[in-house]
Amino acid sequence: MTKRMLLAVLPFLLFSCGNTEKKSKQVAQEPSELIRKSIPTNDFSLVLDDMTIKEENNVLDHRHKYSVLELKGDSLHKIQKGWESVNKTFFQKHQNDLGMEIMSRHNGKASFTAQPVGFGWAIGNEKHGEWVETPKDSTTTNTASTSNNNNRRWRTHSTSPFLWYWLGTRRSTYRNDYNSYRTYNSRGQAYYGRNTSNNSYAYGTRSSYQKKTRPSFFSRRQKNSTRWNNLNKKSSRSSSRYSSGSSTRSRSGGTGK
Repeated sequence: MTKRMLLAVLPFLLFSCGNTEKKSKQVAQEPSELIRKSIPTNDFSLVLDDMTIKEENNVLDHRHKYSVLELKGDSLHKIQKGWESVNKTFFQKHQNDLGMEIMSRHNGKASFTAQPVGFGWAIGNEKHGEWVETPKDSTTTNTASTSNNNNRRWRTHSTSPFLWYWLGTRRSTYRNDYNSYRTYNSRGQAYYGRNTSNNSYAYGTRSSYQKKTRPSFFSRRQKNSTRWNNLNKKSSRSSSRYSSGSSTRSRSGGTGK
């Protein structure tokens, strides 16, 4: 009898000893949804400006910081938001989307797929700009590298409300890159640009651009690398044991190139 009881209890003891997963704070509604509801009519884009994982009383707090680009008449207004707690599942979904739009509504159409800022509403819109030829390298003989799309760059009109934003980012958008984005977006997939030999992308958290423009994020992530490394480990605890709050269900799961 004693041996049977031991065999029955042993799996539970092993599970309890090995289960060191920390609880995660949950919110009843994502801050991004609250922002969307607070802008009922105007076109807008929600940009993920920063991410962090805090810990208090042995509970992990996953946080986002956003900026809102709202179109009011002929003017583009940028509003920066403070830190907000988000659900772990939502945080996981957007961990590669630093500096990208994670939600938008333009021309009455809402999007919940991460994408480079402006690709779905400003870039390619002839009301605000045009594709122009860029000077070709006279030493280049490869016809593929000098194709029409490779050398066409987006130029925003001086009268467009988006001009100041593009001047601030100092990033060029080429037609072939934009065409690839449209292919991914039509599938409901996030687009990060081409993956280079050193595993760097053009957009998002894994891009060299973000490493240059948001160094504080990468320094903070490195300092708290253990929390980030544990982020994608399979959960062994039901969230209902900790909080009755509901998490936001993922609406799209593309990975880009």
